[in-house]
Amino acid sequence: MMPESHSSIELPVFDISQPISPSCLSSLSLACNEWGFFHIINHGVSKDVYRKLYSLSTHIFSLPYESKIKLGPSSSVRTYTPHFIASPFFESLRVSGPDFFASAQSSTGILLDHPNPDEFR
Repeated sequence: MMPESHSSIELPVFDISQPISPSCLSSLSLACNEWGFFHIINHGVSKDVYRKLYSLSTHIFSLPYESKIKLGPSSSVRTYTPHFIASPFFESLRVSGPDFFASAQSSTGILLDHPNPDEFR
């Protein structure tokens, strides 16, 4: 894994098709501390999977607050974090392991009337 060169005004880019080196881990740590995010390239995720994930996440986060809060901090599932709990700028939906598929299914089973389990494969 090699970071591509970047200046202080460019988003850090990491190519994960290469082996991870100590200097790369240091660069990754710096990117996390200074930027809070980074761009990963050559990850092997197809554009089709990316489009499906983007479409599904857009749909989920556009649901009414009343639907999403069913997964909120007071629920038994506790996978949804609304705005202003962690940040005024974003909301999140957590999927956790070791069985990520089952975690995603339990959340969508509550959120969506007719979830399609194949969307997560």
